[in-house]
Amino acid sequence: MTDGTGVPKTAPPSPTTPPEFCTVRGPWRAALALALHIGFFLAPIALVLGLLAISAFTFRYDQSSGMKAALAAVAVGALFAIGLRAVLRSRVRPRGVRLDRAEQPQLWRMVESIAADAAAPLPDEIRITSDPTANIREDTALLGLRTRTRYLELGLPLLAALNVSELRAVVAHELGRLTGRSKLTVTAYRASASVERTVDGLTGGPVKWMFTGYARLFTAIAATTGHDLELAADAIAVREAGTRAAATALRKRIAIELGWQEYSDEYLSMAKAVGHTPDVLLGFRNFMEHPTRKPELAERVKKAIAEGEDGSRTHLPARRRIEAMKRIKVSGRDIDDRPAFALLRNPRKSVPDLEDRLMVDGLKRRLGWPELARLAGAAHVAERAALLSSAVAQSGLPVEPAIAGILPAIHRGQGHDLINPVLNPGLCPERIDEAAVDTLTELLGCAVVDALICARRAHHELDWGGPSTVRLANGQPLDPDRLIRPAVADPRLIPGLHRALVDLGVPMTHARRPAAEPEPSLAGIVSPVQCPGGNYDLLVTDRGLVLLPSSASTTKRLLAGTLARFRKAEQEQLAELAATPIGELRERPGAQWVDSRDVARARLDQDRAGWSLSLELYLDEYAVSELDDIGVQDGEDGVSELVLRSTADGVEHGDPYQGLGELMGARMNLDEPDDTNEGEGPGF
Repeated sequence: MTDGTGVPKTAPPSPTTPPEFCTVRGPWRAALALALHIGFFLAPIALVLGLLAISAFTFRYDQSSGMKAALAAVAVGALFAIGLRAVLRSRVRPRGVRLDRAEQPQLWRMVESIAADAAAPLPDEIRITSDPTANIREDTALLGLRTRTRYLELGLPLLAALNVSELRAVVAHELGRLTGRSKLTVTAYRASASVERTVDGLTGGPVKWMFTGYARLFTAIAATTGHDLELAADAIAVREAGTRAAATALRKRIAIELGWQEYSDEYLSMAKAVGHTPDVLLGFRNFMEHPTRKPELAERVKKAIAEGEDGSRTHLPARRRIEAMKRIKVSGRDIDDRPAFALLRNPRKSVPDLEDRLMVDGLKRRLGWPELARLAGAAHVAERAALLSSAVAQSGLPVEPAIAGILPAIHRGQGHDLINPVLNPGLCPERIDEAAVDTLTELLGCAVVDALICARRAHHELDWGGPSTVRLANGQPLDPDRLIRPAVADPRLIPGLHRALVDLGVPMTHARRPAAEPEPSLAGIVSPVQCPGGNYDLLVTDRGLVLLPSSASTTKRLLAGTLARFRKAEQEQLAELAATPIGELRERPGAQWVDSRDVARARLDQDRAGWSLSLELYLDEYAVSELDDIGVQDGEDGVSELVLRSTADGVEHGDPYQGLGELMGARMNLDEPDDTNEGEGPGF
């Protein structure tokens, strides 16, 4: 008999539970955590009722004092109501693509079968996401004490890399979190997740300050409930899919998370570059199964498990979990090694449909990976060749941007001067020579490949084991770095490089038009910061800093931390700033622009009150910054200084501090306080 998924269905065995699954710490800690959590709601109610009782008793003897006590009770009640309203408005929104039961009955039957065997509640919705993991997300009320909606989220990468038995183990593990060994443990864990989510959703203000303190206390007490649930859920996964499938699924989930990031960076980025939809799932499966990638990922997974890097506060290290799984005695189960996407109805049609619904809007028709790699490679080298032309134009040297003009300049020892305009101004001085060689080698190599592609003498060929290969018309591969680097490092070899390029048929007069100034990319926002010219919203980009006059007052900040309506409005305002092109923001009235190329040095001072950033700027006739009426102080040797200071009620969007560190690089001098609390101040 089967459950409709191709997996033989037998009566659930009674596993011998190892000691790890029988911890006695979980129940009493869960009970204590829940008692504290219930007290969080009862304490303010008791306080208000007590004040009302005092006012009623006092009113009998002194009406004036009784009225004062009643007003105090009303004021305290109003404050608590406002604070609780802000805390309790946190909601979990559905993500991904919803799978209807009628559209995908086989997958739903598998989930229903597991839920019935594990005595777990059935999810209200099954959703496919683009994340490389599976998860049960619950929309709760009263900070986790009551569940509104449960979402079972299955990542599309899992459907590509797992087989049916392994997917069954993954689903069983996630559903097992909803049942555990006791309802107390499950409720405490759900409340802990809700408390953490609420803290993340609150902005500054008294509500966040007070609730963060409560959250720290609650999560410290409920810290082990996640571990208890993890082990109990693993036991259910072993029971449903067998020890081998459960352990393999755990290892593969780690590999999928590692591999998906590389796959996105190296291959899915091609789709964005050329604006076409790829075969996401098919490509990821080819990526994971490639003879070069597979053993590399296996070694990284083995290392992560051995070192325990895959564990966290709520997730135990995989090594301990696998050891516990192996000690559970269950009857053997047949392995269904069909791809997990075989559970979908008509995968040839449903998988591309899911991919299209998960991909960003605006992509053109679907292309196969070989053609996608060919177009993306050609677009990349054309872009880099244009950047080389831009560097040559900005260098001020009388050099033609064509290959035939660049080679003689390198031969004359002008290579570093040619490439200097596109080097990162924050580089350490000792790294400039190395960076100049690397950058010139890369850009000149791209220009050579671009010339060959335009002459139809080369193209890019897809390689799932690494970067696309440049293939010449005669079928031979071309390594541009190996061809170009020796001559760039030793200009005496330029004549030999010239002959080699001519022999390859490279059009020596080929050149791209200089690239336009790239649009800065936003790293994050700090709102607001103080400077002598007033309060500004600080936007950190990869090319400089934008300062916009801030309209947020201290009163608004306090209200944003107390009232959900103001908090939502503030978040929407920051999100709108983040979505607006930097070029448009620089055109707004009062906007200031600090270009990274004008920064000589930067100093960040941190203390308990916050931080201050001092920027030393070259604001001569060659400066490209746009600063006026912002309180820049003139210094010695033509260097001006601009000082930015944090505010006590400032909020962040994105990761502005990491972006600031990357922008300034070696020019940044950090002066950290001697005695600070953990988590205070910006981190780099």
